[in-house]
Amino acid sequence: MRRVLMILMTAGLVACAPEAVEVPAEVVEVAEVAAPATLDEFHASMDWQAGPGETLEADCANAVHTLLRPGGRAAALSALQAAGYECIYGEAHEDYPEPAAQCTRSFATRACQFDWEVFVTSDPARPDSVETTDSSFRRDCVGTADDWPDAMESAIDDQLAPPPALEPEPV
Repeated sequence: MRRVLMILMTAGLVACAPEAVEVPAEVVEVAEVAAPATLDEFHASMDWQAGPGETLEADCANAVHTLLRPGGRAAALSALQAAGYECIYGEAHEDYPEPAAQCTRSFATRACQFDWEVFVTSDPARPDSVETTDSSFRRDCVGTADDWPDAMESAIDDQLAPPPALEPEPV
């Protein structure tokens, strides 16, 4: 995110400068960085804690769609599992031999709990295809100001873990 800001600021300075300005080589190298090739690379490239929730969710939906659809169902599910997602499957039916998959990934820091979900369905007429890749992103942070998509009252808001369970007294 900082790299993008640096590129935009440099471009703005160049556009407003009365004379030619030399762009530093490191800025040019940052601008030429390729898009993530895997979901792991995508997750690592995002600022999940501080970024705007709408942008993060839209970028996530775009990455999931771009990275998972072309390879087919088996490749999509393998890519999700390689990126740390755990998948559960619906029941197969004669009209839908490849059941829908719901894949989830969770990660927590001291400040936030992050949850991602991806639903993968296939076209029953084309085996090993990917028909839909619906995704969602949720962030629950200390306090409710940075929660996404809605403010959530949870244990993390108190900045305390729930108290340990008490052992019953011997009778």
